[in-house]
Amino acid sequence: MRRLVLCAALVAAAPMAAQQRPRAELTPVVETSPARPGAVAQLSLTVTLPKDVHVQSDKPRDPNLIPTVLTIDAPAGITVEGIEYPAPTDLQQAGAAKPLAVFGSEFSIAVRVSVAATLAGDDVNLPAVLRYQACNATVCFPPTRATTQWTLTVQHPE
Repeated sequence: MRRLVLCAALVAAAPMAAQQRPRAELTPVVETSPARPGAVAQLSLTVTLPKDVHVQSDKPRDPNLIPTVLTIDAPAGITVEGIEYPAPTDLQQAGAAKPLAVFGSEFSIAVRVSVAATLAGDDVNLPAVLRYQACNATVCFPPTRATTQWTLTVQHPE
């Protein structure tokens, strides 16, 4: 009987656990294709969250909240020149003196990378990790990470 109760409790808790951590869907986009050696390439990352979920911006006003941060592990021959987050939206919460600075359920992050002039024509993978703290109207969930990568085609001019 004890095992049956334990199994029932685990089955009941499973949907709650899934609800506790909203997952971000990441769509990496290569905007400059093909990339040229010695030039700058534009990339973007579209982040989609479940409806009615937001994340803290890259610069939350409350120092206790976890910022959204994109980290790119650039391989040899690629240099990250800049990461540009969207403008945050103000979200007023009951009892808070200042509104939160958040990104909504869909937003894009722009990325500029430079390609070394010596990089041979080939496909180059740029792995990335997005660290974020998702929240809904009543609770902020534990911070989590989502991984993705861009595949940049590098081609010498003909």
